[in-house]
Amino acid sequence: MMNSNAFRLFLLGFLTLFLELTFIRYLAGSIWNMGYFPNLVLMGVFLGMGIGFVFHHTIPEDRSSRFFLLSAFWILVLVSFICRFQPSVPGFQVYVGRVGGEVYFSASTKASTTTFDYVNFILIFVFILLIFAFLSQRTAKVFRTFAPLKAYTLDILGSCCGILSFMLISWLQIPAYIWFCPIIVVYWLIEMASPRRMRLLITVMLAIVMVLVWTQDKSLPGRADVNLLAVKWSPYQKVTYAKGLDQRDQIFVNGIGHQVMMQPEALDHSFYQLPHIYRAQIHKPPFSDVLVIGAGSGNDVAVALKRGAKHVDAIEIDPVIAAIGRNYHPARPYADNRVSLIVDDARAFMTYTQHRYDLIVFALTDSLVKVSPMSQLRLENYIFTQQSIERATQLLKPDGMIVFYNYYRLPWVQSKIQLMGYHATGSYPRTIYSMRDFAEMILSAQDHPPKPQMDEDVSLPQDDWPFLYLKTRGIPALYRNAMIVMGSLIGLLAILLHTTTRTREESSRPAASLKLAFVFMGAAFLLLETKSVIQFSLLFGTTWLNNSLVFLAVLLFVLAANWTASLLKGAPVLWIAFGLLLAFCTAAYFYPLGHLLSVQSLTARFVAASFLTFTPIFFANVIFSITFRDTKVPEHLFGWNLIGAAFGGVLEYSSLALGYNALTLVVASCYILVFILLRISIKSRAKIPTELQAAGAVEPSVSS
Repeated sequence: MMNSNAFRLFLLGFLTLFLELTFIRYLAGSIWNMGYFPNLVLMGVFLGMGIGFVFHHTIPEDRSSRFFLLSAFWILVLVSFICRFQPSVPGFQVYVGRVGGEVYFSASTKASTTTFDYVNFILIFVFILLIFAFLSQRTAKVFRTFAPLKAYTLDILGSCCGILSFMLISWLQIPAYIWFCPIIVVYWLIEMASPRRMRLLITVMLAIVMVLVWTQDKSLPGRADVNLLAVKWSPYQKVTYAKGLDQRDQIFVNGIGHQVMMQPEALDHSFYQLPHIYRAQIHKPPFSDVLVIGAGSGNDVAVALKRGAKHVDAIEIDPVIAAIGRNYHPARPYADNRVSLIVDDARAFMTYTQHRYDLIVFALTDSLVKVSPMSQLRLENYIFTQQSIERATQLLKPDGMIVFYNYYRLPWVQSKIQLMGYHATGSYPRTIYSMRDFAEMILSAQDHPPKPQMDEDVSLPQDDWPFLYLKTRGIPALYRNAMIVMGSLIGLLAILLHTTTRTREESSRPAASLKLAFVFMGAAFLLLETKSVIQFSLLFGTTWLNNSLVFLAVLLFVLAANWTASLLKGAPVLWIAFGLLLAFCTAAYFYPLGHLLSVQSLTARFVAASFLTFTPIFFANVIFSITFRDTKVPEHLFGWNLIGAAFGGVLEYSSLALGYNALTLVVASCYILVFILLRISIKSRAKIPTELQAAGAVEPSVSS
């Protein structure tokens, strides 16, 4: 039987991870353009948790429960603040979202460039930090009552259940206000406080739910010209179906205008017709087999059907947007038996399909969210790489064509598409229509238009560097500033914590070298997690389910490492694990997992990818489990590990300059530093067994 403290620690692990995922999703759907920056939320979570673990001893045991319950109050403050002030990420203009050198496809009703916007954003970050600091100080109190390895295992088991619960929420597309309902029960089970406190807690949690219910079906912020018809939370984002005053059916994502479902008569005079008109002008038969990438609600599909297509494969990654198109599009394209609506990642579909097409349409695939809060990858990034365009050309029939169109915002984005098309076929795309920042281009190996005027001073997106919206390799000013600010904040915090904190026994206070080892191990492990998500996104698609399963697999490998550590004794095992970890990091650098795309068998590709991805994660956690199991102040050192994870979130920005494969070198460098710091720590405290001097891996963090 699980005792009360064990059950409490399990629930605290569940609550922390569940709330983390809740805030990442809720804030992205409620703050304009926050979907582009979920990593800032994640860093706030890690910093708050680290502070809670490291500073927990400053809060007396009899007050710890009160602080824990106060975290619910801060959740109410955060939710109310967002509903009242409708904040946005600072730095965005109304239409052209160019922040720090990176292009964002955004359309807000007002610019977010005032001091007020910056203050609001800082306050949101502070609220997140407070919530998780108050939660984690209570976790640390319970954590210290167990042997370190058992405490970590209970925490991870709770985290696994938190992931599974949020996966179920995502699958069922449950609205945000219901997400907070189970939290009431979890708070009560964790801290069965006095009746008065529990009544206050229930009041606060119900107030949170009421605020969310009250704002769920309200008009979109700043958009009095639309009438809301339905609000759904997809596994990726908040999707709103509305009808404008001009009676147009519109789809908003995270409050931003995303798609318009056009009437059949309007489609007859739209740019969707242009490829079909061009096809007739060059005396070619109508497109028979069509692939639409980013089919959305179905405009491209409706036109292709009307123009005589015999079969259309429509690929849309968001199930809610696909369902809205199926149920409400005036032309009812998805009801036609010539159409196969496929809810999947387009790059993954192109990898495994053997069908050939007369026309492939790269439609308006501009996502407003990141694949993971730990990476800079947007949902569509792997669609627009050199390798993806080359794969698309392989799927064409001999006289087939590829269409690209978009509101490109800046000319160099269009130039990247043109250059990738040239490298794939030897021909430049032909521009058949352009107006201001909108352009529509057709690429065909049989067509050889003159070289267009374009900006060639660009870096072309590759599978290792899939950043269409950065002009050249490098860290944009926005991210450089964020790295400096966050790095300085983490550094100052680390100095403050080291100089002011005390543990139960002064003799057990970890040395600075040991704390730094924990910091770098936390950073390295977060980068390992990030790399695993990125690799599986390339190989198997950027879907929410794939990403959730990767995170769950990471947690299961943590548990497996804990079990393995219980069977292993002696210091040499630790150093052997270090050697194997570095060996696998080196192998991953010289054999990027993108090479596995050439493996036709999905099963063989999955087995190989899992082995190469999760083996270093396993050894990292074996190192943690062996060395963490006998530490005297595990909760204190675990806090340093979490602060290191926040630092890892900062280091991840380096992928914008180096590419994702080079993150392996950053990981290896961090582990080499850990090795050196541990040796220093061993020499400074020679009486403590070697295996007690090592650092651990951060508790994995997850997004659906």
